[in-house]
Amino acid sequence: MNTEAQFFKAFSWQGRAVATALRRFVKPVVARVPFTPRVMKFSQLGFDTVTLALPVHQDVHIAPADIGGVPGEWLVTGRQVISGRVVLYLHGGGYFFGSPRSHRSLTWRLSRACRAKVLALDYRQPPDWHYPAPLDDAVAAYRALLSRGYRSENIIIAGDSAGGNLSLVTMLRLRELGLPLPAASVLISPWCDLTCSGDSVRENEAQEPMIPVNALRFISASYSRGSDPGSALISPVFADLAGLPPLMIQVGSTEVLFSDAERLAASARKAGVPVTMQVWENMIHVFQALAGWVPESSLAVKEIGAFVEQSVREAGGEQQLRQRAQLVRGAPARL
Repeated sequence: MNTEAQFFKAFSWQGRAVATALRRFVKPVVARVPFTPRVMKFSQLGFDTVTLALPVHQDVHIAPADIGGVPGEWLVTGRQVISGRVVLYLHGGGYFFGSPRSHRSLTWRLSRACRAKVLALDYRQPPDWHYPAPLDDAVAAYRALLSRGYRSENIIIAGDSAGGNLSLVTMLRLRELGLPLPAASVLISPWCDLTCSGDSVRENEAQEPMIPVNALRFISASYSRGSDPGSALISPVFADLAGLPPLMIQVGSTEVLFSDAERLAASARKAGVPVTMQVWENMIHVFQALAGWVPESSLAVKEIGAFVEQSVREAGGEQQLRQRAQLVRGAPARL
């Protein structure tokens, strides 16, 4: 274990129960799925349907978004939201399923924990689209935020799994374009190596509760389609990260993507990028989505909120609550 990582020991029966159930009943089924474009389309619909069963608090205001020509949704909750602060959230799902709708159980909690509006982007995905379409969408949305008057010091780019990958490569592309970078980035179980060459892909394959390795390899080929999966803007674990803003990385200790997170943290530190690396014992992939049900998940979201507060403050972003940012139940937010 890297001594520079913070280690959070598992302590709840809920976390153990979820991991056991997924490992015994879900992963074996997914491992036998014959991945095809038709199956990918069906999976997109099915994933949204299942995850919408996770509760969203009644005080959450959700509004459709179209920013920079990219669809998505705004989520705002709580009376402590700072009007100029935005979390640009890039959902996971292996670059072939997932949406802003599927991730609401996490994004509304991030709005409250980070005291921010959350812009969850509905970027283009395979099988209809492939690299660099998601990257182009994320960059277009970030440019649009800047053009609308949001300061980069008040913007956080966050994402889980493939969305963690997209968060990183978006910042690399922004750096290439000479655009101001966000205050920080939050990477939840990031998939940073689409060559699937990390040690944990092999070493954690049996322990991993959710992701079969054959699925990873198929999805990588589907997304990179005609491009080198080891290139920096597809697998940012191989990129030069110099100049990026502070990163927070959260990952479960038994994930097949564990070494992606570990190598990313090491690469960032080597490049002089501040990194907060948190390893959560035996937690499933993107366990933060179960906040409110699994105690470790709720604690992890609070850790993200604290990191965002510190990062925005250190970047010189807005700290003061403004009256117009306060919400009352049922009242539309200023977006």
